[in-house]
Amino acid sequence: MGDRISIQFVDGDMKSVVLFSHWGGKGFLTEAKRYAKDLKSKKSGCVMPLDRLEPQTVMVDFVRHITKDMDRVESDLYFGFDEGDGDNSDNGHHKINLR
Repeated sequence: MGDRISIQFVDGDMKSVVLFSHWGGKGFLTEAKRYAKDLKSKKSGCVMPLDRLEPQTVMVDFVRHITKDMDRVESDLYFGFDEGDGDNSDNGHHKINLR
């Protein structure tokens, strides 16, 4: 039994890959939104991709954020090219706007 959901970071036409969670549910979406809000509030004047909120780089850092205390990422999370590339049948697909 799962609580399937997928998220994707977007900025205009730029999109990250899609991150699927088998058990994360709405809490996974809440954490992704909280992460994005926090990231936006800490933007520096630097020209690094994360400071520019490039969706592809934001996704990599979000995965780091949610897995930093794990020895291995054994299950629950996987990537897809788009929202149809995995199972989000319980809670759907959610695009998190970075602007």
